[in-house]
Formats: sequence, C-alpha cells, structure tokens
Amino acid sequence: MRVLQIGCGALGKLIAQATLAQGYALTIVRRSQQSVPDGAAALYLDVVSANGLSALADQAPEILLYCLAPVAGQSYQQTYVDGLRHVLANVDQRALKHVFFISSTSVYGEQQGQWVDDDTPAMPAEENGQTILAAEQLLDGLPCSHTALRVSGIYGPQRLYLLKLLQTPERWPQHIQWTNRIHELDVAGAVVHFYRQIEHALPLPAHIILTDGAPVPQHEVLQWLAQQLQRLGPVTPTTDLQRGKRIRNPFLQQSGYPFLFADYQAGYAAILSKMDHV
Repeated sequence: MRVLQIGCGALGKLIAQATLAQGYALTIVRRSQQSVPDGAAALYLDVVSANGLSALADQAPEILLYCLAPVAGQSYQQTYVDGLRHVLANVDQRALKHVFFISSTSVYGEQQGQWVDDDTPAMPAEENGQTILAAEQLLDGLPCSHTALRVSGIYGPQRLYLLKLLQTPERWPQHIQWTNRIHELDVAGAVVHFYRQIEHALPLPAHIILTDGAPVPQHEVLQWLAQQLQRLGPVTPTTDLQRGKRIRNPFLQQSGYPFLFADYQAGYAAILSKMDHV
C-alpha cells in the first residue's frame, strides 16, 4: 500500500513508524526541514500556505492521512480547514482508496457527564470543535471512502499534563470532571490497524472514535497517581456537579484492535516505570 501522510509531529512520527513496520510505502509531507523516520520519503511543503503544492500531483497514494496540528501563530481554521482543502485540491486522487483525517472528540458538545459514542450526533459547543467538524465535512466531496478519526485526550511519556496538574493543588478539580484518554501508541496502532482494513477491502464508517473506552473522573486519576508517587492528592469532590463527557469506543472495539494500554492505570504505570522522578 502507498501511503501519503501529511504531518510528522510527535503523533505523526509514531504513526509513520507503525506504518513502516507494516511494510507500507510511505511518503511524508512536513513543513519543517527535520528528518523523517528511516524508510520514509519526504516532501518539505507547507500545506497551509499552499506554496509549491503542485508537487503533490506527482503522488499517487492509495491511502492519505492528514494529521496536522496547529503550531504557534497558526489558527485551527488554517491548520485543519485550509490545509486539508489545499491537500485535497492538489493530490492525485485517481488511485485513492481511502482518506483518514485525525479529528477530535471536541466535535461532541456534551459537557454534563453524558455518554457519547460513534452514533452520537456531532454538535460542537466551542469554536475549535466547530472548526474541526468543518474540516471533516470537506471529506464528503471525495470520490473515495473516508474516515475522521475522532481522538480523545492523548497521553504518553512526553504528554504529562496530569502529572504536572498533580503538582499544582490550586488547580485540582472541585467537581466531577469526566476525562477520556488514549495512549499515543494506541492512536498510532489504531491508525495502522485501519490501514490494514482498507488493504483487505473492509468498509469503514465516516467517523470512528479513538479512545480507550474507560472514562474516569479527573480526581480519581490524580488520586491514583498520587498513591503511586507517595504524594498528597486531591480529595473526592462532594458536589453532584458533573462536567465533561464519558466516551465509549464501540466501533474500535468491534474492529478487533488489541489495545496496548487498556486504561489510564496501564498506561501511566508504564510511563512511571521509566521515570526517575516526577
């Protein structure tokens, strides 16, 4: 399979490595002049500015992955909508079998602890979610099948938001704040898992939630981390007030993807085991 990947940041690099490990031919488009993983070809183009994108016409990918994230000075509109539009307008689509877009569960507007799954209508409550949903809708005009991969909170060895939050008690939650997450290696693994589905001509829906399917209140995660590190953690909120959403992942589970880290305890245990101190 010939894969064209747009973007090679922290997550993109992991996806690229998993793609190459599967034996696929990979070309990566990135805006910086940094190297790409060994085995991949590189095109150094800025898809947001659209300069020089005629080079994409020489590519004939079977799979296109758009996994760009905003950088300093760049808006969500520029990164997700304008950049994706420029790519779709310039890439050779004749050989395309499927387009994947790394989206976000921010397209779901639920904020009072409601359950969300793949069948929940996307009605974003905030501007960033609305912009990402607008980018998803660009895929509807494609002549091939396509999937928006709606990713929840990503964590990993370099994504330590909750460990930093543990060190700032004034920011500990005062109410039930539902959180949802997926380890970065499972995002990369799931993407390539779906590449294989396309390789074997298996149909995929227009959107799939990528999360571990184990939502948990933020204070519980912080309490568990505090216990592992033998530190003071937050108390359990006494209010019934709930914020956030609880996200299920039915299609991902039914597809047979084997999680590396089934929940936050498995993921953070692996992270903590490799850290000298926090």
